[in-house]
Amino acid sequence: MYIFVDYDGTLVKNSEEEFMKVYFSILSRKVKLPVEKIFNLVMHSIYEITKIEDSSKNLFERFLESISKKTGKDKNYWYNIFLEFYKNEFDELRKFIIINEKLTNFIKYSNYKFIFASNPLFPEIAVKKRIEFVNLSLNNFFYIATMENSHYAKPNPKFFAEILEKLGIAADKCLMIGDTENDKASEKVGIKFINVNNFEPELIKIYFEK
Repeated sequence: MYIFVDYDGTLVKNSEEEFMKVYFSILSRKVKLPVEKIFNLVMHSIYEITKIEDSSKNLFERFLESISKKTGKDKNYWYNIFLEFYKNEFDELRKFIIINEKLTNFIKYSNYKFIFASNPLFPEIAVKKRIEFVNLSLNNFFYIATMENSHYAKPNPKFFAEILEKLGIAADKCLMIGDTENDKASEKVGIKFINVNNFEPELIKIYFEK
C-alpha cells in the first residue's frame, strides 16, 4: 500500500501562506529585490507553468524559462541564484517549522510505502532540505516529487496520474493525506483522500479497506 503525503499544513503544521511569507522575505534579501517584486515574478512564473501544460519539459526547466523572459536575465543566472539560495539562506526557514510529529512518526515506524507529494514547486535540492526540516530522511520515502521529475502540479490530477504511471501502481492501492482541495484532487484519479485533521495511524488500514 502507498501513501501520498503533502507538506505544508500536513507534514508541518504551518500553512503554505505562513511558509511563503517567510520564504519570500529571505529570498528578497538574496536577489536584492523588494519582496513584492520577487513575489510577483516567482508567482506569475509558477502560475504559467501550472496552468499551461507542456509534457516535453519538466517544471523546473519551464520555470527558469518563464522567469528569464520576465526579467531579461538568462536561465543560468536564475539557476545559479536559486541554487545558492537553497544551499545557504533557505536553511533559515527551518526554525519556523512546526512539525506534525504524529504524522512524521507514523512515516518513520510503519511499513507503508510513502510518496512525498507536496506540490512540486521546489527543485530537488530544496525538497531534500524540506524533508530534513521535519526530521525525516530521503529513505523514508519510496518516491519524492520535485520540479525536476514532474510535469504537472496540483490541483491538476495529472500530477497524481504521472506518479502512478511512473511507479506502475494502481490508484486503489493508494491514499493521499493532505489539507486542501489541491490534495483532494487525487480522488479524480481514484486515490482516496483523507484530511490530515482526521488522520489517526490506527485508522489507515480501515481507509484502505473502504
